[in-house]
Amino acid sequence: MIDSFDKTISGGKFDEVFTEVLHAETLGLKNPEQLRLFHLNVNNNAFSSDKLEVFLRKNIGQYVFSRAQIEDYHVKEDVYSVGMDAIDIMKRNGAPGQKGTGNDLGEILLYVFLEQVLGAPKIMSKVELQTGAKQYDSKCDGIHLLSLEQIFGIPYYHMVFGTSSIVGDMKKAVDSAFNAIVEIDKQSTQERILAENTVFSKSFDKDTIQKIKDLLIPSKGQVVPYDTAYGVFLAYNLGLNPANYSVVDFRRALTQKMNTDIHNHAAYIAGKINFLGLGNHSFYFYILPLNDADTEKTQIMDRVMNGGGRP
Repeated sequence: MIDSFDKTISGGKFDEVFTEVLHAETLGLKNPEQLRLFHLNVNNNAFSSDKLEVFLRKNIGQYVFSRAQIEDYHVKEDVYSVGMDAIDIMKRNGAPGQKGTGNDLGEILLYVFLEQVLGAPKIMSKVELQTGAKQYDSKCDGIHLLSLEQIFGIPYYHMVFGTSSIVGDMKKAVDSAFNAIVEIDKQSTQERILAENTVFSKSFDKDTIQKIKDLLIPSKGQVVPYDTAYGVFLAYNLGLNPANYSVVDFRRALTQKMNTDIHNHAAYIAGKINFLGLGNHSFYFYILPLNDADTEKTQIMDRVMNGGGRP
């Protein structure tokens, strides 16, 4: 039996940042799925990103660096430099909020939700894909590994290819995510090779390397099944006028609107999966409304990377 390797995220404050909204919608897939809604804290009829920014800064090092690199900081007794060095790398990659560099809010929140909610430790984040593995031209926003042994009773894994989309209109956000998924699917063999080759790089500590190596390159007589799945983070505009509600009524309207939004789009998402011939894959969706998604996705990352987001 192959034990899954540990998550990297420091998720202890997750529930202070994100509130889940329960709903009755599903994608109706044959395979395991998630379709989950969350929102940020609400202050005076608007979402507040203050605690989110603190949470992201706390996890910025884990997002940017590999386990082996983080361990090296501990060995050198220089753990206080992890966050600053991580932000320096992100600044060299591109501007705050720039899609495809690892600096996009959706790319880092994809990492957060796949690790903390799905329970799928990262193999490589978008930052790592754009630095150490840039030569592979990965279309993913992250690659994670999910153990499903508790569901199936046998060692079984999903290699989760991640993508993210933050667009004010929810339908357009869905379409953008699936455009990326189509590109990932076209080169899924190359993406798997990237994940396998990562095992032999210096990105992982020896214990983790052996665990992934045992899975992806099993020894003779040992076959551990795994399939590819997709993890998706979406953010969109909530679309409620705060001036129309009292602070109590806004909170009620918030959950009602989110339930309406997912009711109106769940069948559309499922239809896209089937139309694109992706029904044999698992899909894990995490959806978050914002006040003004197109503006905030840059503003939040600017504060995270340039000194904001501190307690």
